[in-house]
Amino acid sequence: MTKYKRFKDPIYGYIDIDETIISNVVDTAGFQRLRNVIQTSYSPLYSSAVHNRFVHSLGVYHLGCIVSEQIAGNKEAFTEIEEFERYLKVFEIACLLHDLGHAPFSHTGEDYFLENGQRDLLHNDIIELTGDEDLYEEIKSKNYKAAPHELMSVIVALRDYSVLFQSEEEKGFFARCITGYLYARKTGLKYSFLNGVISMLNSAVIDVDKLDYLIRDAYITGFDTVSIDYVRLLQSIRFLKEEQKYQIVFTKGAISVIENVVYAHDAERKWIQNHPVVQYEAYLLQSAMEALKNKYGRVNIFSYKALTEDGVQISKDYRISLLCDADIIFLMKNSDHDSVKEYFQRKDRRHPLWKSEAEYKAIFNAVYTDEIFEIVENGLEGLCKYLNFVCKSQEVNEAALNACKKDIENAQSLLITTITNKENMEAMIGEKERHLRWLEALQEFATEQDIDFDFVILKASQFNSGFAKDAFAKIQIEFDTLQKSCFFEKVTNTLKAEKSAREKFFYLFYRRKKQEKKIDLKRLAEILRTIAIQEVFKEH
Repeated sequence: MTKYKRFKDPIYGYIDIDETIISNVVDTAGFQRLRNVIQTSYSPLYSSAVHNRFVHSLGVYHLGCIVSEQIAGNKEAFTEIEEFERYLKVFEIACLLHDLGHAPFSHTGEDYFLENGQRDLLHNDIIELTGDEDLYEEIKSKNYKAAPHELMSVIVALRDYSVLFQSEEEKGFFARCITGYLYARKTGLKYSFLNGVISMLNSAVIDVDKLDYLIRDAYITGFDTVSIDYVRLLQSIRFLKEEQKYQIVFTKGAISVIENVVYAHDAERKWIQNHPVVQYEAYLLQSAMEALKNKYGRVNIFSYKALTEDGVQISKDYRISLLCDADIIFLMKNSDHDSVKEYFQRKDRRHPLWKSEAEYKAIFNAVYTDEIFEIVENGLEGLCKYLNFVCKSQEVNEAALNACKKDIENAQSLLITTITNKENMEAMIGEKERHLRWLEALQEFATEQDIDFDFVILKASQFNSGFAKDAFAKIQIEFDTLQKSCFFEKVTNTLKAEKSAREKFFYLFYRRKKQEKKIDLKRLAEILRTIAIQEVFKEH
């Protein structure tokens, strides 16, 4: 008789986990590490949002078990699938371990896993660990790009928890569940079934990972969104057999819940993830991590080894193992970088000049035509990239201005001694001079408004509703009165969304003085418009 251990969860009540999995996975140091990795970066906005990847992983496992039980309940429909029950068990394990390799501070640090072309190396490790020969060609042809933490989660799991798998095929399926890499080179009932199961953990619209974090984040933060009846949704899943292919469909009772999932995801994406306070917190952490990386350059803090008990030696007296938020905080406390000081001394933080995408559009649309708006945004985007390249920072201040001037001087000196490629050099100098004009425009604005010329400029992604996704429109709904399913877009026309015409917008943060007059943001738009018009004349 299978024995279980129970975890009390504020969302689902009790979560039962097989004691074998508790012993082999949950109670190991590698999994317990997730107790010390924060789930979101929302705490500056919602102080209660301090839940971690450990509780999220248990929640995703719980939802995954509901899915596998729902599928197994119709076992007679899958007689052609050998090892049917084993695949469902591997799926459940993938749900439990899907965040095993997560970097500290939610998604803030995970890009460091990809430095110096590391994505290819991580892919190669996965192919070697799984023996999945098709995966190499599929990655190239499909341009598969899983999130860095997903790739690392697969590698840590397959290296440190290999006892959970009975074959290379199971390892390959496990890796695909976490990364969302579907079987693209194999067809037939078996692989269409496996692709359907994979999408239950990693998909564009509905999966158990998204369900848990949407429900959990809303509950913990207190950010009220629509209610999501996850039991009704997951119990509505069906695998419809059509010729030599299985297709996932949802019964008609799930329509309202599917809509609510997208509503909830839209709300979290637009009003929390894109909030300037959340964006600025991430910027400070990334700046601090960059400083730590430079300080301990000979050691790769963000690596597989650092995630394990073996760890990495970063100095004579200190070793990092089971890398988590506390390690980064400790190292930050031993750093004198400006971003570290600002991170801890919250009263000294910069503040956003506008607080939402809507306010940004209102400010600039009042002054700009579409053509001018595009030139300004391209100029600001180019400036962001240039600052990151030249100053390793997004700060707009005297130091950045002087660095730009010095860069132009060096390029002009090089032009004098260059015999060939003078045209390319002149074009490069022109580009640098363009960045200088945008810097000087922001300096002019600071002087006029009597604020410090000490900004941070951050690029954000414009919000696009999940209702605009093709994958949402193509969700299939089953009606008992019909012999076949219907696309979601064909059975409801109440929810329509178009993709945003613009793909980017920007936040500008400044140092707030104790006593200051109201800042004229329309004047900022006018100053930037002048630079944009000058660029139009230069082009013509």
